[in-house]
Amino acid sequence: MTRESEQDVDAYVRRLLWALQTLPHDDRLGIASEIHSHLSDCAARGDKELDRAMAKMGSPDALARSYVEEYELAGAINRAAPAALLYAILNRATRSLAAFVGGFAALTLYLIALGCGAVAIGKLVEPGYVGAWKNGHDLSIGIASGPPAGQEMMGYGIVPAAALIGVVCFVVANKLLRLIGRRLLARTKPALPVAG
Repeated sequence: MTRESEQDVDAYVRRLLWALQTLPHDDRLGIASEIHSHLSDCAARGDKELDRAMAKMGSPDALARSYVEEYELAGAINRAAPAALLYAILNRATRSLAAFVGGFAALTLYLIALGCGAVAIGKLVEPGYVGAWKNGHDLSIGIASGPPAGQEMMGYGIVPAAALIGVVCFVVANKLLRLIGRRLLARTKPALPVAG
C-alpha cells in the first residue's frame, strides 16, 4: 500500500468515525476497524481497487447514516418502544415502499386506538355527548359537539367496546411495526462490498 493510499484510508475512516458520534463508543470503534481493514486490503491490491471500494461504500457520511439508521431501528425493535420504532420506520419511508405502507398503516391504527380511548373516557366524563346515535337512516358514533339528535343505541356499552377496539388496534400496530422493522433489517445490505 502506498503512503497516499494509506492517507486516503485514514482520512475516510476519520470522517466515518466523526459521523458515527451518535453510536456507542465500542460500536464506533468496531465499525471503523472493520472499514479500515477492508479498505487497507483493497489498497494492498492497488489504487484502482481502493477507489472502487470507496465508490461502492459511498461517502463516509452516507455510510455512517446507514449504520446509525440500522442501529436505531434494531434498538427500537428490541426496546419495544412504539414511538421510536414508528419514527425509525417512517424515517425510511421515502426509500422503502414497505416502510411507507406499513408506517402509514400503523400510524392509522394508533390514531384509531387514540380515538377509541377518547370515546371510552369521554363517555364516563360527559355521557350525554358521547355514544352511538341513530337518527332515521343516519348513524353517528363518537363525541358530539352539541346535544346529539336521534336515539342512543349503545349506552355505556360503548365504553368496553371502544376500549377493546382501541387495545386491539394498538397491539396490531405494534406487531405490524416490529414485523416491518425486522424485514427492513433483514434486507439491509452488507456494509462492506465485495471487491472486484
